Amino acid sequence: MTQWRRNQFAITISAAFIFFGYTLVMPFLPSFVRELGITSKAGVAFWSGLLLSCSPLVSALCGPVWGRIGDRWGLKLMAQRATIANALIWFSMGFAQNVYQLLALRALLGLLGGFNSVSVALVTQAAPREKVPHVVGTLQAVQILAAGVGPFAGGILSNVIGIRSTFFVTGIVMLGSVVSVFALYGDSPNKSENGEATKDASRFWRRPQFFTTMLVLFSVNLADRTFGLTVPLFLEELGTTATWVAGAVISVATFGEALSAWMSGKLATRITLRRLISVRLLLSIAVLVPMVYARSTASFSVLRVMLALLAGGTLTLTVTAASDVIPEEYRGTGFALLQSTGMLGGAAGPLVAGSLGGWSIRSVFLFNAIVYGLMVAFVHRNVRH
Repeated sequence: MTQWRRNQFAITISAAFIFFGYTLVMPFLPSFVRELGITSKAGVAFWSGLLLSCSPLVSALCGPVWGRIGDRWGLKLMAQRATIANALIWFSMGFAQNVYQLLALRALLGLLGGFNSVSVALVTQAAPREKVPHVVGTLQAVQILAAGVGPFAGGILSNVIGIRSTFFVTGIVMLGSVVSVFALYGDSPNKSENGEATKDASRFWRRPQFFTTMLVLFSVNLADRTFGLTVPLFLEELGTTATWVAGAVISVATFGEALSAWMSGKLATRITLRRLISVRLLLSIAVLVPMVYARSTASFSVLRVMLALLAGGTLTLTVTAASDVIPEEYRGTGFALLQSTGMLGGAAGPLVAGSLGGWSIRSVFLFNAIVYGLMVAFVHRNVRH
């Protein structure tokens, strides 16, 4: 097995452990907040939101810094740092005695963990350029699938051993990512031939294609995260109050996104990225507009799954497009910038949904369609054939 394939396997397996471990406990965070002494409904909502947002926000801000350190000292060091930090900090959360301690640990996780910020750079290191779409698609598909399976196992564990003990299980699960990185991952040197090339390469972030991919990642993640809040509320508006229906729609959509990511990695080797991204965004608009007028649970559910099949692949294609303009010696920095941008979009999504949803939930779908339309224009103008 070649080194780049070993790297792909190591990071993909590590991502599976980390995403699975994360979703073992985080869907049930409000219950742990109550266990830590917050009893009011408003207090539980406030602290749960703060705890959820804290880590990705810190990670998004620190990601490019860690990426640049990885470019200088080796991406393997970043992988080791992130996986060890994840295992230790998640295990330590089980010892938290109040929400302030838990918040501090979540902030520390964002500072030292941040595996997602450099995962694409890690998984594609030394991979042949024509293999990058498939490698990225596989990584994202595995991440989504692991995140989809985790809540089912976490729900069982929290009922059997309690949420606090489930944090300990999460830390142990994440040890698998540590073993995978230390045993399999190997750095490949990426050195420029002269100082002038490095100087020119450092300006990659100014290129229109890179800026456009950042915008698309932000926008698609923003739109996708609005559905976590709007799906259950919109189903209630349509007359379906059973929570299992909302859960089923969200789960099926999650698996649709995973399939879409994997298939997009395959298609990107045969069709131009500009055409693939533009077509997927246009088709997403064609799905979002009927959502505004959906009058039944069945029709909305079908449309949500169709959107997942389209939007999930857009993320893979966008990251692949960016890889064309990121120099080898700046892979850590470049991909960390992209991942940080995506996380910021994901953090903004619930805020947009909450703001617009208070007026009309249907307006969220219209907002997303407008955002996708703007992205089509940017891609058409700035992404190369």
